[in-house]
Amino acid sequence: MAMPALRAAALRPASPDEIRAIIGSRFPTYPQPKRTEGEAAAFWADYFDALEGLTPAMIEAGMAAHVKDPKAEFLPKPGRLAELAKTTPTTGRFTRAYNRARSAVVANQKAAEPKPAVEERPSPEEVKAMVAETLAALAETPTAKALAARKQAMKPTPSAPLPAGSHMSAEMRAKLETRKAIQPRYDLDQYGEAA
Repeated sequence: MAMPALRAAALRPASPDEIRAIIGSRFPTYPQPKRTEGEAAAFWADYFDALEGLTPAMIEAGMAAHVKDPKAEFLPKPGRLAELAKTTPTTGRFTRAYNRARSAVVANQKAAEPKPAVEERPSPEEVKAMVAETLAALAETPTAKALAARKQAMKPTPSAPLPAGSHMSAEMRAKLETRKAIQPRYDLDQYGEAA
């Protein structure tokens, strides 16, 4: 119930008095010249226009970022302060309160949700049977059949058994001898002499 009020407070734009207080708190750091009543009204009107719609926390964060800048010698111009207020990360008091309340609500909702029922897992035998069934079904698809046929066509044809002590079949030796790619082989008798 409090979250809408906290959100509204976190997003509430700064009032002119709050803008004056935030900027005026830095006057000791950046001394200001004496101004007439009209000059002071024009001075503050520029800041009110530039910072319109921004929250006090945003303006304070922008001013703090300007003070931390080592090059900052003077009070920031209204446009520069507005830019810093929009780009500097900030979490104001009401923003922190809203975020804490939101986290509490989310945590409470998660705790209130019933835990999902744990499903019984199939036994290893059932898993093996399901995998075998799936693989059998996949093997029957046209793509799988075409792939199996392509693999079968790429397999080398079986060759004739090689003679003992040879690394080449008799048919291949005969082909290479007729092409004169290798020297003819002479059969040796038991004494190592050509027959």
